[in-house]
Amino acid sequence: MNAATLNDKSINRGFYLISFGAFFIMLSLATHLPAYPHMLTEFNLTPGYAVWMQLGLAIGLTGFQPLLGWIGDSFGLKFVILIGGVFMVVGSLLVAFSFSFWVLVLGLFFKGISGAAIAPSGIAYAGKFMEGTQRGKAIGAFMGIITIGAVFGPVISGMLVDVINWQASFLFTAVLGGVALALFVFVPHVKVASRQKLDVLGLIFVIVLLLGLLTIPTFINSFGIESGMWIPSLIVFIAALTILIFVEKKQKAPLLDLEYVANRNFWVPTTIAVFIFLGYSGVMYLLTFFVQGVQGKAATTVGFLQMAIFIGTSVAAYFSGRIIKNFSARLIIGIGILIFTSGIIMLTFVNIEASFLYLFISMGLVGTGVGFMTPAVKGLIVSKASNERMNVVTFTNTVIENIAQRMGASLALVAYSIFSASGNNVGAISNTAMVIIGLVVVSLLFLPLIPRAIPGIHKTEDLVDTTIVPKPLKTEEIK
Repeated sequence: MNAATLNDKSINRGFYLISFGAFFIMLSLATHLPAYPHMLTEFNLTPGYAVWMQLGLAIGLTGFQPLLGWIGDSFGLKFVILIGGVFMVVGSLLVAFSFSFWVLVLGLFFKGISGAAIAPSGIAYAGKFMEGTQRGKAIGAFMGIITIGAVFGPVISGMLVDVINWQASFLFTAVLGGVALALFVFVPHVKVASRQKLDVLGLIFVIVLLLGLLTIPTFINSFGIESGMWIPSLIVFIAALTILIFVEKKQKAPLLDLEYVANRNFWVPTTIAVFIFLGYSGVMYLLTFFVQGVQGKAATTVGFLQMAIFIGTSVAAYFSGRIIKNFSARLIIGIGILIFTSGIIMLTFVNIEASFLYLFISMGLVGTGVGFMTPAVKGLIVSKASNERMNVVTFTNTVIENIAQRMGASLALVAYSIFSASGNNVGAISNTAMVIIGLVVVSLLFLPLIPRAIPGIHKTEDLVDTTIVPKPLKTEEIK
């Protein structure tokens, strides 16, 4: 089947099959954390080894997304999502039946690859086959559906670990991966007009670059920032980045589309998302330290507070996707940033007696702000990408956001450690929240560069920026 033969019914059916399959994959990715302590006990290892488990997962999530984007553009998106389903099943079984710690890490790495294949899939699909109101609704719905998976994953996993054992948690995700794979089989396959040559040098240097970058927080968390153990990783990252830029400029079909990355519709919303995601991920780690370490409450409390973040993100993304056609991209993103900031500001007033309700509202605002801005960010990113490079563009954006979230977690840990060194742990969370507000201020500097209208969603005559003051757009769809 080619793109011209797809009708609206086939397009919608494919989208919902991808979305519900992605729900099971993202649910599976959110289940591993409650099992970590039991997994380490199984192999008689200290908690410090958890950083290698996280690193294996992170490399899978980020290191191979550019390659998966190329596969999608060369062989079709269906091939990529089938890879995602297979790797979730295989990775989960490797973890469940692992006979050594490093086999377990390999299994987590495979699960990461599964997430890398699936997380951008709905956005790439909507960007390629949908326009106008349909595209906005689809982006919001996809982001809402996959985020809901993160809400229930830790709770379900915790119950399985407590009632049965930690292996049962991963057998459960193997079943979920199988269900997702079965759904992906029925997604319409669209033939690719021309297959692109694999940019091997680009792939090598992307992996080296990400290994250098991702091991920086690993060494900082393991040995401390003052040890200097992270400096070689930083040097590797800078060297690989420099060579990668030179190599990609010479390629006719680069693994990373640097020409499109320079487009304002890509780099401006991506930059804003990076600064916001640094805080979004960091605040979850702050929450864990404060609620358990300072207030002395149970881990279950942290789980419910994290649910507030994910529910807020999911609901706001779905709602924003449905109204985005009526308002400018700049207004949608600006409102999202302000809601996010209000939740962070609440953390600056936290004291040891802070109630669960107060923290729940704060976390809900953080999640709502990010969810509300996401459809506009994603819509802009795919707005001017060519159909032939749609997967490369969306996967490139996702790998950048994933790196930002991991770096955000490390930033929060380092900042919290520095501020709590004096013994004032309550003040540490307030001061770290102020650092996050500083990142938000930087993101606001880029807001005037956001186009008012989103090509592919808003009407053509609304695409010209005539003012930096956001105002509602007309509701007509692109014909």
